[in-house]
Amino acid sequence: MKSIRKAVCTLLSAIIVFSAFFCLPFSADAYGGNVPIIFIHGQGSSLGIKQEDGSYQRIKGDDMALDGNALIDVLKDNYEILLKAIVTQDWSDFCKMVEDYMISQFSEVALGTDGMPVDGSESTVNYTEDYVRYRYLYGDSSLNKFWFVYDWRLDPTDNMERLHDYAETILRVTGCEKYAVAGRCEGACLALTYWETYHDERMTDLIFYASAAKGAMPIGESFSGNLHIDPDAVERSAYETDLGVNIQLGDNMTITDETIRDILRIISDFYGLDYACWAVNNVYEQIEETITPAALKKTLATFPGFWAMCDDEYYEQAKEIMFGGEEETYSAFIAKIDNYHYNIMNRADEIIQNAKDSGVRVSDIVKYGFQSYPITKHSEIQSDTIVRVDKAGFGVTGSEIGKILSDSCIRDSFSNGNSKYISPDLTIDASTGLLKDSTWFIKNLTHGNFPTCVDDLIYHIVNTETLDAVSDKEYPQYLFYDEDEDTIAPLVSTEKQTKLDEFNANNAKNFMRVIKPVFRAVYQVVVFITKIFTSHARA
Repeated sequence: MKSIRKAVCTLLSAIIVFSAFFCLPFSADAYGGNVPIIFIHGQGSSLGIKQEDGSYQRIKGDDMALDGNALIDVLKDNYEILLKAIVTQDWSDFCKMVEDYMISQFSEVALGTDGMPVDGSESTVNYTEDYVRYRYLYGDSSLNKFWFVYDWRLDPTDNMERLHDYAETILRVTGCEKYAVAGRCEGACLALTYWETYHDERMTDLIFYASAAKGAMPIGESFSGNLHIDPDAVERSAYETDLGVNIQLGDNMTITDETIRDILRIISDFYGLDYACWAVNNVYEQIEETITPAALKKTLATFPGFWAMCDDEYYEQAKEIMFGGEEETYSAFIAKIDNYHYNIMNRADEIIQNAKDSGVRVSDIVKYGFQSYPITKHSEIQSDTIVRVDKAGFGVTGSEIGKILSDSCIRDSFSNGNSKYISPDLTIDASTGLLKDSTWFIKNLTHGNFPTCVDDLIYHIVNTETLDAVSDKEYPQYLFYDEDEDTIAPLVSTEKQTKLDEFNANNAKNFMRVIKPVFRAVYQVVVFITKIFTSHARA
């Protein structure tokens, strides 16, 4: 009995000490002397409807993943609709089919005409003090220790109070007096908005990472009906994408990714891709004003968070396509997205400069080495597959895929004393960017890949006394991501290449490809004349 009492007393003592430990704030020394970094994710928080027991019922579509099987079923069950559209050129039923499919996939996450949830759905992560303490004590050493996930559907301004409360909780729990903010993708929009909203002097660093604060191509172009399939981009995409095809047709014949690439190369040599892409683009031009609002207005285009990433060059056109004739119905929505677009996105450079003038150290991490999706009009510009380098880098100059910077650009950089900002592979000129001395570039890292090796770079930036990417010996301005080793190292142009570098180096310029620009020019003239005659005939 005595031993039992002793054990119980010991257990109770441990519980009391443990409870007291959780009720006291931690000293700054407990954090290792580093300021906490609030890492704002892009689209990444699960969404759900809170139940009576406090749990969440997750809603369909919060992962933004299309159900491939559902798409195949739709195409199989409605193949006659596609055939009818091709034969008659009446695409109304086809547009309705696409609309129904999109609604089946994303109607549960769609917001109301005011850009707010209609069903009470929200982010399933609650940043209570106990949650923050747990992350502080047991969270891993990556940036996710103090991650911030949120309802990414909402306008960035609608997430500000929650983010500010989270920052206050972190400071209270850790006992620190300062903190840093890093935002990736859509999170960069929130980071920018956060500074503009609070101008918090306790913020030491503001870091943009694969930033969509100046726009993301697939959003602006899809919302405005400006998608365009480029045949060269399709071929490049097939080369850099691992399809995982390995089909055994017989004892001596196997179809692999390389087989598909070889077939595609032959088709491209004889302009087969040009014809196919022209056919698709021609149909899209006829139906884009119908299919764009039909497919998006009840689904993805109800997210102010996505509108926050709509490029300025497409913004007004996108609003006209989506809300033309229904401005009164969507007045609250339009006012919300206009406020962000014109007071945050279009003032991004001014806001960043204000932060710097206030003593905040502002830096940027840009990924590159890839074309954008082959459905975008500017797929040939250096990007991370979603955001162009000139957007992510706040004005940096990038070459076209497969080319280097122009002779005049390189010459001007040398004459202006800015040659140190030219990348070793001669594809990026950082001197033209807003943050030329505090922007790091990582080649061969796609937009959706966020390896922990880059976490170390961000920790380094926050804890470096002098912020100077050009003279940084540990992390120089230009880096290369090794996907096999999962590491980043200084970029040396002759050592490692991306798949697109290999494609451009190995893709022979035979006669058919050399004269392709001439063929395309003639082809475009023929198409233009055909359209004129067709329109006259219809009239």
